[in-house]
Amino acid sequence: MVQRAPVAVVALTGEIDLANCPELEVVVARLAADPGIERVIVDLTSVGFLAACGVRCLVGLRMRLAAKGHTLQLVVSPDAGPVRRVLALIDGFDIADSLVEAGAVG
Repeated sequence: MVQRAPVAVVALTGEIDLANCPELEVVVARLAADPGIERVIVDLTSVGFLAACGVRCLVGLRMRLAAKGHTLQLVVSPDAGPVRRVLALIDGFDIADSLVEAGAVG
């Protein structure tokens, strides 16, 4: 995780499933509780599989941030196949194609 208040960038890799969702939930809770974080960018460009528990974590993070007036943006490459299709079905996610588009890098 790269954190430059008020923005935090979290890069996830591999598969997000029952084996590592508890770890993701810890990161989500820490980000949501940090008063200095106003915007979270989750980079999913290196994620090949996103289980329902991972989607639940992202929805929970979005809700927690929104309750504080803050935002969540996901970065998912257009060719990410199933990961992008699943996230596109869920209302309310702001999805960018790259970290540059998300404004995380110049």
